[in-house]
Amino acid sequence: MVEKLVLAIDRDNDLGRKANVPSPVIGRAANINAAIKLAMADPEDSDVNTMFAAIKIYDELKARGEDVEVVTVCGDENVGVISDSKVAEQLDLLAERFGAKSAVVVTDGSEDEFVLPIISSRFRIDAVSRIVVKQSKTIESTYFMIRRMLNDPKIARVTLTPLGIIFLVYSIFLLARYPEWGTGAIIFVIGFYLLIKAYGLEDVVEEYFSTLKKALLEGRMSFVAYVISAILVIIGAIQGINVVWKVYNQPVAPGVITLVTSFIYGSIWWVVGGGIAATLGKIFDSLLERKPFTKQLTIPFLLISSGLVLWGASVFILSGSGIGIDQASALQYLLLSILGAVVIIMAIVPLTRRA
Repeated sequence: MVEKLVLAIDRDNDLGRKANVPSPVIGRAANINAAIKLAMADPEDSDVNTMFAAIKIYDELKARGEDVEVVTVCGDENVGVISDSKVAEQLDLLAERFGAKSAVVVTDGSEDEFVLPIISSRFRIDAVSRIVVKQSKTIESTYFMIRRMLNDPKIARVTLTPLGIIFLVYSIFLLARYPEWGTGAIIFVIGFYLLIKAYGLEDVVEEYFSTLKKALLEGRMSFVAYVISAILVIIGAIQGINVVWKVYNQPVAPGVITLVTSFIYGSIWWVVGGGIAATLGKIFDSLLERKPFTKQLTIPFLLISSGLVLWGASVFILSGSGIGIDQASALQYLLLSILGAVVIIMAIVPLTRRA
């Protein structure tokens, strides 16, 4: 019986796989022999340092007169449920054999520390000593931190989505032999992504894709409407870029506002059509499920009224830059589009009251 255990943790069982030493390894002499065998089998294995560090801590505690024993506990090469179950079994054996109340845990990095909750459920943890080889200090911890972050779906979507889009867009322009366009497209994508983040629209995009996936898995007819919506938005983006390219090649160099306005002018009705298609899909689902859909009926009208205002404003701004029709006619278009938007909004007021 001892009061305290010094536990060296080898979660992926390098000791068993490489040195053919079964665990748990109990006692100072046994751990020294096991560490030497592992060092002979693989001198670069960090678990060698872990075991010698555990022995050093054991000697220090023993010199202070504490009742202590050193043990190396190994898991399995299948890191996860299997390895942690083996660690738990060995800890139960140690608890039954020694009746220890506390433990000092020695690990070689972040991965081994995943078993800390398992240890703490059996022993009081007095200290945790992480052994990192000086030549590679913080590398392993950084690696596991990045891997843990990428395993989190939310973080993965935030970090990998823009990178994936950037690589995809740039590769398309490289294949088309327009690398300079690729740079501009990347800047556009980053700017668009930052705007989405700034106004919290990423939830809308995420909801769209989750709804699309749900519609496909459940065999809903609205899946077709969502696909049509995505195609229309993509076509709108392409049409907007085409108009931007035409305006950019004008004899007089346009400003940034003119280029943005030209993109809106070329893409707005395609985007509105995409929004209407997605809304009709939701209305269709609500009809089949016999759910209320009055609120959704107002969305197409709001999209059309917004499209009218944006289209009229883009026509007016482009005319002021000497592109398109004359400014007097453009002003008429703007006023008529605003009037049309107001009429549509007034027409849907009864629908909003019912909702």
